[in-house]
Amino acid sequence: MLRADISRPPLPKTPIHGGCHCGAVRYEITARPKAVNACHCDDCKRLSGATFGLYLHVPKASLDVAAGTFDTFRRTGGSGHTIPIERCTECGTRMWHLPEAAPDLVILCAGTLDDPSWAVPTSHIFIEEAAPDAVAANDALVIESFNSTRQALWDHFASIYRD
Repeated sequence: MLRADISRPPLPKTPIHGGCHCGAVRYEITARPKAVNACHCDDCKRLSGATFGLYLHVPKASLDVAAGTFDTFRRTGGSGHTIPIERCTECGTRMWHLPEAAPDLVILCAGTLDDPSWAVPTSHIFIEEAAPDAVAANDALVIESFNSTRQALWDHFASIYRD
């Protein structure tokens, strides 16, 4: 994985707003994210239609859904755990993952943020499956596969975005 000096915008103030492509789903996040993570696994590449998936780890209690309905499909992640994925029933936008291994956590798709410009990854996982031109910020945590805990991602995020 290539490394580069990438400037990090400050975190936005909460609440942070977002929604689906058609506007039927609207949400806000009322707490600071725990991580901004890029996943380069083959599943996330296919699900995102891009060379990696970009996600925010947020406490489930901080996600306030103001509008919309969802359908859920389940997949088995690289960890072997089942991951329910919720999508807008109107337009099919993938909104977030609800990992059964971490029931208090939401893995929110960063592309659903009203303003995702600040969401520069603080960590990259499954880089053994990354595209050859994938780039990580010099200060990002880079993990070849995901055999560590989410806490490692959260601790690294906190070290970058100290209060």
